[in-house]
Amino acid sequence: MECAAAVLYFIGFLVAMAVLRHRAGVGQGRLQILGREGFGLDWFVPHVAAVTFWPITLVIWLARGRPEPRIVFNHKAEERRRRATGR
Repeated sequence: MECAAAVLYFIGFLVAMAVLRHRAGVGQGRLQILGREGFGLDWFVPHVAAVTFWPITLVIWLARGRPEPRIVFNHKAEERRRRATGR
């Protein structure tokens, strides 16, 4: 039974990682955290915490009504800017 719980947690960990990256518009490729082209620690550290504690993250996300992510990249950022300007 303990093995099943560990496997379930690990599967949830992988699913949470994929979902959070997709919602932010990052994709599933290699991440560059630091540097001019990097995503930065202000996105990476909360992402790691949310993935590590994914059951709590899921409950909070559902309780808040599935809000949009605070930090988005690529086409998600462009869509958000278009909605804000009304274009």
